[in-house]
Amino acid sequence: MRTAGRTRRTITSVLTGTFTVALVALLPRAVGTSWVTVGALLGRLSLPAIAVLALVWIAGLWAHSFVLAASLPGLTKRRGLTLSLTGSAVANVLPLGGAAGTGLNFAMTRRWGFSSTAFGGFLAVTTLVNVVAKLGVVAVALALAPIAHTAIALPVGRTGLLLVPVLAALVAVVWFLAGANSATAAGRGLDRVAGVIRKRPELERSLPALRESVLRVVRGGWLSMTAGMVAYLLLQLALLGLCFQLLGTSLSPPVLITGLAIERLLTLIPITPGGVGVVEVGTVAALVALGGEPTAVTAGMMLFRGFTYLLEIPVGGVTLALWLLVNRKRAVAA
Repeated sequence: MRTAGRTRRTITSVLTGTFTVALVALLPRAVGTSWVTVGALLGRLSLPAIAVLALVWIAGLWAHSFVLAASLPGLTKRRGLTLSLTGSAVANVLPLGGAAGTGLNFAMTRRWGFSSTAFGGFLAVTTLVNVVAKLGVVAVALALAPIAHTAIALPVGRTGLLLVPVLAALVAVVWFLAGANSATAAGRGLDRVAGVIRKRPELERSLPALRESVLRVVRGGWLSMTAGMVAYLLLQLALLGLCFQLLGTSLSPPVLITGLAIERLLTLIPITPGGVGVVEVGTVAALVALGGEPTAVTAGMMLFRGFTYLLEIPVGGVTLALWLLVNRKRAVAA
């Protein structure tokens, strides 16, 4: 059984990796440019320009740490930033790595003294806030479409089709949070499904408690969550705009918002780790359709994803290594 599972994971990793590399390799050709011209444009960036982008990127992560700290009462913003970086590093490397990143974050919070129930509430709240934030950006972009004539890049019909499963999940969450009876009914239904795998599932009893935990956290921290998430999204928008501006091209605010909305929307599709390949191809194609110069748009998007996806891997890896080293020293001292 273990061998079969290992073989299945290996095949999945190879197929996902091949698909990702193919998407990224074909990206410039799909919009009428080449990696040679894109690389030449990226090579003109100065170190001060890269430093400015890095500061905006770090500021965005720090703003997001307010969301994480408010979602788990007692968590400091420094530890929230640690959870964000380490979880993203794992999720960005492994196929369907979100589960592995969540497992790592669970181990870290347990090490800091938080209960599994508290982490369950934290996971539910942060997932809900992140999805609502992404949908909010998409909603703003759709609202601006008739004025800015960006509907060609974010058509309502296709966008609605992509959002159907996400909106269905949000409706289920709202129903779950609506009352204790809803949580009990959800737990009872899930127990019947989970009973095929586990002999004694207890979701009927635990989900109402999780609901109370989530509502308590939201009531106490909604202001910090909202402010932190809005600041994070504005800094992401600023980072995207700076990536294009420093490469010699500028896009109007409505077009930038549309580009960010498409990027946020495509990250909801977990085909590849962190949506790499899918996000770049979809966003670049949309921005070129809105009049962006192919080489500049491709280079700017690769630069943006270099910070929001690629850089998180080594930075998160180093953060995880330091965390493990500190905890090992404490264990030895104890």
